Amino acid sequence: MSREAYDFGRAELLDAEAIGRPGSRRFRLFARARGRTAGLWLEREQLQALSDAIDQLLAQIAGGDVLRTLLPTEAPETTSAPPDFPSHPDVEFQVGELSLGYDERDNLLVILATPLEPLGEEETGRRRSGSPGFAARFTRDQGLALSQHIMGILAAGRPRCAFCGAPLGPEPHACPKQNGHHPVEPE
Repeated sequence: MSREAYDFGRAELLDAEAIGRPGSRRFRLFARARGRTAGLWLEREQLQALSDAIDQLLAQIAGGDVLRTLLPTEAPETTSAPPDFPSHPDVEFQVGELSLGYDERDNLLVILATPLEPLGEEETGRRRSGSPGFAARFTRDQGLALSQHIMGILAAGRPRCAFCGAPLGPEPHACPKQNGHHPVEPE
């Protein structure tokens, strides 16, 4: 598949979902454009970083205006991919590297994702190292909605330790920031 096949152009649909129960969830960014679909598997930290990067970029474009409060007090309803989204998208891989940019000419945000591993042996020779496995453009409104939805997804997971950020489980947490001496109980 050529590099152009991975450039989706303007995304009709760009959203994220968590699959599974808190503590054993997998995270996926899914997209649809020009009749093609993509499923990009991410780590929780990558999803958090994407949301933060979108917020920072939107604030920079808007001249520093803050667009989102810290965290929603209640987790918004998290949805999954639409029912007509295929179980095997046209492009699907575990994301190794994720980049976000802004196209001033078209006033669109741009997302680039590079797979963790090469997509296929026959493609390895034709693809430059580090070239994106997925590229799409999306509006500011789509970016804001995606960022807010990601925050809802993350808020619906296990609570995090206020000191070190590690997930809290049913067992006591010996926080390394507290030198393990003061267990932090989940609220």
